[in-house]
Amino acid sequence: MKQSTKRKLVNTAIFASLLITEILIGKYAHGFVRAYIGDVLVMPAMYFFVRIFTEKFPRTLPLILFIFACAVEVSQYFELYKILGFAPRSLPAILMGTGFSWEDIFAYAAGSLLNAAAAICMKPTHKD
Repeated sequence: MKQSTKRKLVNTAIFASLLITEILIGKYAHGFVRAYIGDVLVMPAMYFFVRIFTEKFPRTLPLILFIFACAVEVSQYFELYKILGFAPRSLPAILMGTGFSWEDIFAYAAGSLLNAAAAICMKPTHKD
């Protein structure tokens, strides 16, 4: 079922707000906010980005995104950026990440709980 234009606009606005927040955290924040809040908010940012394009998998998308985030974190553990031949400070390495952290996985889990709450509150127009 096709989602409404209003729903797409809401999802786009939320995503844009989260993206701007993430950029500001990355540029200006330090300590706890930079280390943890940015990782928590990346999960809702991904959630609302996907929701701009589809309402499929309303109950499972938070889990799918959490698994994806964990896979990215595991790739950092194995230093995938080096295996692929990227320099440590290159754009691809920055986007992929260069350091594994259990705290990141816990932050992604917290963000996934926010996604689950959003999935419940925003009630999509169709089911899985």
